[in-house]
Amino acid sequence: MAIVAIVQTIPEYFVEGTIAWKAGTDPVQWLPNVIANFTGANRLLTGFGWPLIFFTMVIQKRRKGQSAPNVISLRREQSIEQVFMLGSSLYYVWILIEGSLTILDSVVLVGVFALYMWMLARLPHGRDEPEEALEGPVKSLAEIKSNGRKIAAIASIFLFGALTFVLITDSFVESLQHIAQMFLEGLLGTSAVFFTIQWVAPVLSEFPEKVTAFNWARQVKLAPVALLNFISSSVNELTALVALIPIVLAISSGGLRAVPLDHEQWIEVFLTMAQSLYAGAALFDLSYDTQNAVVLLSLWTVSTAIIESRLVIGVIFLILALYEILRERHRITAFRAFHQTLYQMVLRKETSDRQ
Repeated sequence: MAIVAIVQTIPEYFVEGTIAWKAGTDPVQWLPNVIANFTGANRLLTGFGWPLIFFTMVIQKRRKGQSAPNVISLRREQSIEQVFMLGSSLYYVWILIEGSLTILDSVVLVGVFALYMWMLARLPHGRDEPEEALEGPVKSLAEIKSNGRKIAAIASIFLFGALTFVLITDSFVESLQHIAQMFLEGLLGTSAVFFTIQWVAPVLSEFPEKVTAFNWARQVKLAPVALLNFISSSVNELTALVALIPIVLAISSGGLRAVPLDHEQWIEVFLTMAQSLYAGAALFDLSYDTQNAVVLLSLWTVSTAIIESRLVIGVIFLILALYEILRERHRITAFRAFHQTLYQMVLRKETSDRQ
């Protein structure tokens, strides 16, 4: 699923990179908008994407007359994605305390992403997703035996994507700015460009990902694959995508500089972190149920429609994350499953060797 997530999020990397580049050359105009894309993309994934998968699965089960419980369950080895999503989200506590995003944060986040990819690469072939979930180029990538050749193939896709998006991404971002200024500035004022980048860009760049996950969820048995795809994308965005911002900003501006978080930007990052923490806490028992889907969709809808509610919604997400810990305290299996996966599948050690 990590391969699928990387391929699907390539457009987001170039949108984010373009905005960061512009922020380096024109900080007055673009620096306030540099966090818009990643906060919107991540909240769209967990707040809308996860419920979309769940309710699609429920509708299809009813159409097929299936009476099994409405729960999406992950396998034990898929705890890797859940734990890394939770850990990546917790790192944003430090970013919020700092009040800025720096090149040191990029180093940490790239390191976390590299560790995540290394662990997934160590899993036995075929354990992280069923073969029927993979099609076309992604299936071809997954079937490459050598990790070196697989990395080279993925890098080639990125380079090809770079050549394409370099030609169109700047015009795309400029168009978003003009649309916001023409149609939304009267309603949203100075935050019109931020709002447009935050929601229009992710909707367009994540559209193929949503279609793929929707088709998997319609098959019911592949609903866990669809959910895992979105979890992998969340890890991708919380680590590598965000790490890209200070790096590109440094290259563009000709020197190291932090991305300062003003009051509104701080709230946006706080809400993104809080929503991800709730989503991660909902999977402590490696299952995703109706209550989780309703909470995510409801609070995401309110926070998107009512900008002034975002700080309060973030606090509510944190409270509900604590509630999930209490609700599942006797069924928390994610960390034990992660520990077992680490030793038995990643480090390839027998249980008896762990003394």
